[in-house]
Amino acid sequence: MQSFTTQHSIPMRDVSRRSRLELAGAASPEVRARIEQFIELSEAGLPKLRSHEGFAHTGRRIPGVIPEVRAEGDSLRYALIVALGLGQRDRATQTRVLEGFSAADLAIHSAKRAETSEDLGSVALGAWAVAEVAGRADAVLFERLERAIGSDVPVDTVVCAWALTAAVAGLAYRDTAGLAKAAAKRLRAGQSLAGLFPHKLPDTAIGRLRRHVGCFADQIYPIQALARYAAAFGDERALAAANACAARIVACQGREGQWIWHYDVRNGDVVERYPVYSVHQHGMAPMGLLDLMEAGGTDYLDAIIKGVEWLDRHPETSAQLVSEDAHMIWRKVARREPKKAVRSIASVTTATAPGLRIPAVDALFPANRIDYECRPYELGWLLYAWCADGVMAGLRRPVEHAAVGSAPLPEAPDNVSTLFGLRVHALRIDDVVDQCRQAVRTRQPLLLGVVNASKVVNVRKDAALHGALQKCDVLLADGQSVVWASRLLRAPVPERVTGIDIFERLLHVAHKGNHSVFLFGAKADVLRDLEFQLGRRFPGLRIVGRRHGYFEDHEADAIAAEIRDCQPDMLFLGMPSPKKETFLATYRDALAVPVMHGVGGSFDVLAGKTRRAPASWQKMGMEWAYRLAQEPRRMWRRYLHTNTAFILLTAKEMAGRRTAPPPSTHYPPRILSSAATSETRTSRPELHHG
Repeated sequence: MQSFTTQHSIPMRDVSRRSRLELAGAASPEVRARIEQFIELSEAGLPKLRSHEGFAHTGRRIPGVIPEVRAEGDSLRYALIVALGLGQRDRATQTRVLEGFSAADLAIHSAKRAETSEDLGSVALGAWAVAEVAGRADAVLFERLERAIGSDVPVDTVVCAWALTAAVAGLAYRDTAGLAKAAAKRLRAGQSLAGLFPHKLPDTAIGRLRRHVGCFADQIYPIQALARYAAAFGDERALAAANACAARIVACQGREGQWIWHYDVRNGDVVERYPVYSVHQHGMAPMGLLDLMEAGGTDYLDAIIKGVEWLDRHPETSAQLVSEDAHMIWRKVARREPKKAVRSIASVTTATAPGLRIPAVDALFPANRIDYECRPYELGWLLYAWCADGVMAGLRRPVEHAAVGSAPLPEAPDNVSTLFGLRVHALRIDDVVDQCRQAVRTRQPLLLGVVNASKVVNVRKDAALHGALQKCDVLLADGQSVVWASRLLRAPVPERVTGIDIFERLLHVAHKGNHSVFLFGAKADVLRDLEFQLGRRFPGLRIVGRRHGYFEDHEADAIAAEIRDCQPDMLFLGMPSPKKETFLATYRDALAVPVMHGVGGSFDVLAGKTRRAPASWQKMGMEWAYRLAQEPRRMWRRYLHTNTAFILLTAKEMAGRRTAPPPSTHYPPRILSSAATSETRTSRPELHHG
């Protein structure tokens, strides 16, 4: 390594408290012990990967009884990442690995090189490393980032994410808030409705056959950057965007913990599973997801642990990825294929038809080949992921954004489609369940709502219903007709998410996690049958309260107090609209319940009183027809009116007509009493309007 011109006396971080390792140990003592071994291995392996200027591009294995590693090339990016990783270690470790120099020395020396580099990624990493490790702002690097991110010139998603992370790190030393906001805005603008990010921003900068593909790095670095931005600026939209992306990559994770390489940004599906890179398993996924968790996002520790375990338990090959002798973790497990053939073909096939797979690809091109090289950044990110205790807690929050209850910016939140004057969240059911888990963990209220064709029609004449729906934290497309309309209106939601499906999923979550539930609604006999059936399906389910759904307006306050006193984790309302919506909108904050969900007539279904349409009818969006066939005399006029009105409203929206519902500010919610009409008395599932 070239001698640096000066050494800098920078205060070292207190690394005696290993909170991230303690977190891993609480989940799996064996995995914690293995991570500690990986840290020691990294500190022993990095000196073998030095170059004249800093660090090599790669270390390639030289076979032998005791394998050796040959350092090849030079990488400015990798030197800066090593500086970030070593910056989380004590001074003695830094000087041992860097032959007498500190991580701050390496950061400042490499940042000087970045000032004249044409690689914007090195510029972003340099600004980040100098701010975080050396405790200063490199004005040249930040000015270059401000010009690049603030322009209309396309930028790699990874580079934009690094620029955002650098801006957050630099807040204590320079006014970088403008850069942070610009980078966060570009990331959120590029995020798809599935929650994923393309390879470039905007994605139109990529060719048509590759535009829909985003790699793992395109997801994990934005998760990290948006989580840090959310922590520094108190931006809930940024945290929601990071959560949405994390939910998709975790949902796609392989059975043995493999982090997927290529995703279909359009629908959140997998394009190609291999290669599986070691750094994703031990460094990048833990780094991004732990930052997310520390920012108040969803806890994905189980997925992190599973990913680390893959390094030793990988089913693809019996050969070892971790070399204790060479002090290296080999780069990846890949297919035996002509260079990137399967990835290239998969990009073309999925561009033509989403989800189209190459038949027998695993048999033709098995993934059992280890790439025997190791790059310095891989070990750098490993150190950073597991040793960066306190970085998130130390982020400076700008004064102008720190006030509690400050008004949000007037931008539309991410993953929201505006349909018929309602803000419908473009989420999958797995994403919703993850948000509910997070709400229970943090004890923060989350009000779920659903909308179908009937509600779209009714909010035109019912301001109270419209206002109640607008108060939902998450509003979902329950009806298939709403999903179809969203596509026609070019504001697509990814899938239908029904109230009863969420109800059943949350019951599973409550049963597995020992969370408590309160059942409110339906007739007394239906409630008894429901509790009996739930006891059979979920033995030991903690039902801390129950109450039938027939009451007078003056009883509502006492009922809300009863629910609050029971302190449930989840509250389910089995009553029709608009009764459940107005009750929840009125008492949302007073109830102090983490998860609140109006499930309509789902109590009757799960109690065995009524039947839901078969799965085949549900898939076709024809549950309303099934209900009509069951009760033709009672339902035909209702469906004729509702479905016709919905089709006309959709046509008006497509034609650009104004179809906003009546104003709903300062509405007085009314709780429907037991003296309501027979239509209101019979609670039914919200499954019947397509």
